[in-house]
Amino acid sequence: MSAGCIEGLLAFPQHSSSSFGVVMASVIASKTLVPRLPGITEAAENSQPLRPENHARRVCTAHDLHPGCAFGRKLSLWVLSMRFGFVLILSILLIDESGVYAQPAGIEESTAIAMTDIRSYGSLQQLAKRTSEQPYISAAPLDDVLANLDYEQYREIHFRHDQAVWKETDSPFWLETFHRGFVQRDRVSLFTIEDSKVEEIRFSPDNFRYGTETEHVLTKRLASLVDAGHAGVRVVGCFPKATDVQEMLTFLGSSYFRGRSSDTVYGSSARGLAVNIGLPCSEEFPAFTAFWIQKAKPMDKTLSIMALLDSPSLSGAYAFEFEPGTMGTTVDVRSSLYFREIPEKIGIAPITSMWMWGDGLEGPELDNRPSVHDADGLLIRDRQGDRIWRPFARQSYPSVTRIATSGVAGFGLIQRNRDFEHYQDSNAQYHRRPNVWIEPLNHWEKGSIELLELPGAHEGVDNIGAYWVPQQPPRLGEPYNLHYRVHFSSQEIGGDSNVAKATQLSVERSEQRNRDFKRIKLDVRFAGQILENIDPQSLIVDAHTVRGNLISKTVKKTTQGDRLVSLEIEPIEHAPVEVTVALMHAGKDVSERFVYLCPDETPKFMYPQIYTRKE
Repeated sequence: MSAGCIEGLLAFPQHSSSSFGVVMASVIASKTLVPRLPGITEAAENSQPLRPENHARRVCTAHDLHPGCAFGRKLSLWVLSMRFGFVLILSILLIDESGVYAQPAGIEESTAIAMTDIRSYGSLQQLAKRTSEQPYISAAPLDDVLANLDYEQYREIHFRHDQAVWKETDSPFWLETFHRGFVQRDRVSLFTIEDSKVEEIRFSPDNFRYGTETEHVLTKRLASLVDAGHAGVRVVGCFPKATDVQEMLTFLGSSYFRGRSSDTVYGSSARGLAVNIGLPCSEEFPAFTAFWIQKAKPMDKTLSIMALLDSPSLSGAYAFEFEPGTMGTTVDVRSSLYFREIPEKIGIAPITSMWMWGDGLEGPELDNRPSVHDADGLLIRDRQGDRIWRPFARQSYPSVTRIATSGVAGFGLIQRNRDFEHYQDSNAQYHRRPNVWIEPLNHWEKGSIELLELPGAHEGVDNIGAYWVPQQPPRLGEPYNLHYRVHFSSQEIGGDSNVAKATQLSVERSEQRNRDFKRIKLDVRFAGQILENIDPQSLIVDAHTVRGNLISKTVKKTTQGDRLVSLEIEPIEHAPVEVTVALMHAGKDVSERFVYLCPDETPKFMYPQIYTRKE
C-alpha cells in the first residue's frame, strides 16, 4: 500500500463473480474519518470526506447566469456551507510576476520555462516533463478574507458579461473567469494565444460585481481583492442555429470540467485524472494550474484549449478541442502524463455525478419527487459490441464495483429516463441533464471500469464516480499518453447497438414472518425493436446471483410491447446481492447485460431537514 494510506480505517472485502468479470468491493468507512456536524445525515457520517468535485460542481451552479444554465437547488444553504467545509485540496502552480514558472530552490534560472512561450502542445509537453522533474510545490494559502467568505457572500460575486475576453471581436467564443473565495481556493493562470502571440489574462476586481455584503467584507482588506486571482474559466457563445449567448463549458476546481449541449443543462462532470480514488487512503486531486486558449476565427466551430496539470505524483500536458452542438457537445482530450512517483491507482477519464433516489430506492416520505439524480446508471461497451448496464444503488456505506474488460470501446454515466414525470422538478430539470460518454481514440488495453458509489448527504453533493483503471500501470521516466473524446449529450451515444435496453427496475422486499430470511422481488423492464417479433415464450432469461439464491424467474410481454423480467431472490448473507440478467434468443443475447448490486434490506438514511419537514 502506498505511503499516506490510513491502515485500519477502511476495509475492502472483495467478492468475485464468475460472470462477466464483475468484482464487488464493499468499502466500510470508519466514523473517525468524518466529524459529525449538526444537521448532517447519518449517511454522511459513514461516507468519505467531501471531494473537491462537489465544490466545483455545486458552487459553479450559483454562477450559471446565462440563459439555459441556471437552475436552483431545494437545499438549505447552511447545510451546503457546512458540507463544503470538510476537505479543501489545494494545488496550484506558483508563477512569479514575470510569468515564469517559479523554480524550487537549487534549480538554475536557465531551466525556467516562460508561460508566454507556450504556443503548442509540444511546448506544453516540455513544460510538463520539466515540472515533473522538480519537487512538487504546494499551494500558497488563500487570503483569509476570501477564504472565510460564506456561501451567500461568494454567490454574490458575478463576472461582468461586458468584460468577457473577445466579446468585442468577431470570435464565436468568449471567455469569462471565476473569482477565488469560499471553497474555490485554487489559483489558475490564464493565457490567450492569438497569431502566435501569448498574453496573460490579468485578474481585475473591475471585471466582477460584488454584492453589498461581500463588498463590505472585502473592502476591509483591499489588498486581498486586488490580487485575488482566477479560480477557473468558462466558455460562452452561441450554440449552432441559436442567437442567444449561453454558457457552454467550464473549468473550475481541481481538474474538473463540464459541458452541455443546447438542449441540456449542466449535470454530470468530467475530470482530468483521478489518483488513488476508491482506496483506503487519502485521494490525491491533481489540479489544472494554467490554461492557454487559442482565439477562434469567425467561422471556426471548435475552440482549442491547453492546460497544465500538477500534483504530488505527476505533472501533465492536456489539450482540449471543444465543439458545442445542439443535441451533443464534444471535447476531444489529449494528455501526456509525467510521473514523479507511481501512485497505487490512476483513474482515467473520470466522471462524477449524483444519485439520491429513483428506481430501486424511495426518497424521504415528505419529498414527493419520484427521482432525484443527474444520471441513473453506468453503461459500458466493449470492443466486441457487448454492453453492460449497471443502475445505481445507493448503499448506506461507500462501495466500489469493478468490471473487468479486455478492451473498452466506451463507458459513461447515463440519464436514461428523460420523462419529466419521472422527476417532477421544473427547477432542477433532472430530465435535461446530459449523458457523459467517454470514447477512447487510442488503444486502451486490458483494465477495468470502476464505479464508486458514496451514500451522499443530499442532492448538492456528487456521490457517484466512474473511471477506467488500466491493468498495466504507468512507468517512471516514460510519458503516459491518452487520447479520448468526452460527449455531453441528450442522446445515448453508447446505446446504438441492436439489443434491448433495461429501461426500468423496481425492488420489493418482504420478510417471511415464520422463517429467518427475507425475499426480494426484482422487476427489470427491457425495451427495444429487436423484441417486437420474438415470442416471449421463446425468450430465455439468463439470470445469476451472488450472495443470494434465485428462487424463480419469469418473463412476460407488457401492454407497451416491452418484456418484464421478474426475479424472486433469497439473500443468504447480510450483504448486497449481485444480480445479472440478460435476455437470450436462439443462443444469442438480444438485450444488454443488466448488472445490479441490490441491498439485502432497504438502506436507512437520515436526510437533512429540507427533505423531512413540511413546506
